Amino acid sequence: MGCDECKTKVKLDYIQDFEMMFERMKVDRPREAATYYTILIMDCPKEFSEFLKTAEGLANITRRPLETGRNSLLKNGLIAEVLFSAKSDEDFGRESYLPVHPKVIWEDIKEDLKKVIAPDTYNAMQNHLNEYSNSYNEHFKTYGIKIKRDGNVTLRYSGKWVLYNILNNCLEKKNNLRMQIGGERFFEEPFVKYFKRFLELDTKVELLIDSEANINIAQQLKKAYGDHLDIRYFSENTSGTMRNYVFGKELAVNGIKILPGSEEEPFYVGTAYVNLEDIEHLNQKFENLWELAKKIPETEKKE
Repeated sequence: MGCDECKTKVKLDYIQDFEMMFERMKVDRPREAATYYTILIMDCPKEFSEFLKTAEGLANITRRPLETGRNSLLKNGLIAEVLFSAKSDEDFGRESYLPVHPKVIWEDIKEDLKKVIAPDTYNAMQNHLNEYSNSYNEHFKTYGIKIKRDGNVTLRYSGKWVLYNILNNCLEKKNNLRMQIGGERFFEEPFVKYFKRFLELDTKVELLIDSEANINIAQQLKKAYGDHLDIRYFSENTSGTMRNYVFGKELAVNGIKILPGSEEEPFYVGTAYVNLEDIEHLNQKFENLWELAKKIPETEKKE
């Protein structure tokens, strides 16, 4: 693993694939972001100098633009920054970022891409997907956080990153999902779009919201998705900064929003767990809160 004597698995075609995807996703600096992302998933080098050699050789991108591309990925929820890891044998290296799965990016944008690129180009991108996915799985393991069943990893991430990550795990495993979130931004785009993707899978979602501000939207979702979705809420204004996501019995993420807020997407600091005892502990905490919360009232049926 890594860039050995400037050898790389990255090809210019691969960078161009992600550049087209990121352009349609309205990611700023799509070429620089695509270059960093492609090197990260294909080579997973540990030093920025290794990224830079590949970026300069293939795309003529120098240090400052490559750093800008990395920052764009972080802001747009396409990578998370590793702050600390505990009880893990994995070496995250100095350039320690966890990308979202390329398959989820493709699923998110493929229909939009199909409208604007030639069929041959679309098919070529789709054919590359297996190679991207295999390399990603080799470097970042089953859950996209590099660790397997021991240890945990603390991250700085945007709300979109955690939704992308859990969506990929739901696509793969089809386990149930428990989410404790704040209601103020979750029901806005693009978050509600990704949430609907969960509900379209054969997945049971339990959603706990800490405010009744968006109760009407919650009712509409419950009416639309029926048994796939159960929502409860706290009636008082208890909106806080804690966020918890429990994916079945295999993965859990808990986090806190970094204050102060801004007009842009806020960041969170949270810890991802794969240890079964840790996940069971978070499941129990969720169940305790669930029992205290109120069921959303059903919408009136129209004649």
